[in-house]
Amino acid sequence: MSRPVRWLLMAGHVPSSTRGGGIVRYTVELARALHRRPDVELHLLVEPAAADGLADLVGDRDRLVLLPGLPGPAVPAYERTLLGPRLRGRFDVVQGAKHLLPRGLGRTHGVLTVHDMLLVDRPQDFGPAKRTLLRLPYAGSIRGADTLICVSRATRDRLTAFDGRTTARSTAVPLATSPTLLTASPQAVEGLKDRPFALVVGDTQPRKNLPTVISAWREVVARQPDAVLVQVGPPPWGEESYGPDFAPLQAAGHLRQLQGIDDGTLRWAYENAAVVLAPSLAEGFGLPAAEALDLGTPLVTSTDAALVEVSGDRAEHLDAADVHGWAAAALAHLGRPRAPHVDPPDRRTWDDVADGTVAAVRRDQAGRTPST
Repeated sequence: MSRPVRWLLMAGHVPSSTRGGGIVRYTVELARALHRRPDVELHLLVEPAAADGLADLVGDRDRLVLLPGLPGPAVPAYERTLLGPRLRGRFDVVQGAKHLLPRGLGRTHGVLTVHDMLLVDRPQDFGPAKRTLLRLPYAGSIRGADTLICVSRATRDRLTAFDGRTTARSTAVPLATSPTLLTASPQAVEGLKDRPFALVVGDTQPRKNLPTVISAWREVVARQPDAVLVQVGPPPWGEESYGPDFAPLQAAGHLRQLQGIDDGTLRWAYENAAVVLAPSLAEGFGLPAAEALDLGTPLVTSTDAALVEVSGDRAEHLDAADVHGWAAAALAHLGRPRAPHVDPPDRRTWDDVADGTVAAVRRDQAGRTPST
């Protein structure tokens, strides 16, 4: 029997709490799934301050590789330019889970997860520092990776359009809903238990297209004055976009923001919302759409390719700019009871994600020409 693959997953962006946005959730759940595999010996690259909280993901603190104590802005440059020689020869696979893959890995197989192409397609959504520090290194990491794991077919299509040389070494491996969300004990949100509401999940960047839904909500409350629009997401971290109707709707109690909530609260929101609205202009995968479907919440999305891929015929799809259409869809769902939820028999899991990731790496390793 061959020995397990020594696999280093770069997790310097994961805090000790293991909580955070979509890329943090991806890294944590993939780590758990890889660690469950007998054919993978998983190691994590972590910040020193996060080591105590992350050791359980690999079962042994000895499987943690610590980053040096550097100021935050210096970490990406270190990971890209100086880390490779330190790792070379120690691992069979090194996987970058967030934009960057070290240079100089030699025969070590380099894997990069491509969550989206927003740094290329929508650089205006990122602050000047992130645009400067990450855009070119991200492109270089894409060029240098031996395997590119794309979180959807839509993202793979965008990647190969950006660089046709990536076609042979890129694979779509769709994501899954976090088991911690699916098993969390629902925690009700005070003030929402007796009011009909629609749910929008995600950050407040311009690409999320909140102004369309918020303007639609002005039409909704004109017809149904007790309805609430609930926006759930992380605290703001970049450019924000709400539109002119945000402040008056919030002041009147027709719009609520819930930031940094736990999985129990999020599960309750999904399970009690009349509908989830996903109006985004651009997504890499669209995890809230998958979460809504897995928890039985009616769903309306934009026609973004990734959102349509995730939801298929299980959701209604609207033009992202159609304010009246979004208002009509929300009113229709607010006016009807939710159907009883039945767990889908073919629900995707993070073990499926790990299976697809390992299979892609093995395929590309078998076809790789050894370095000279």
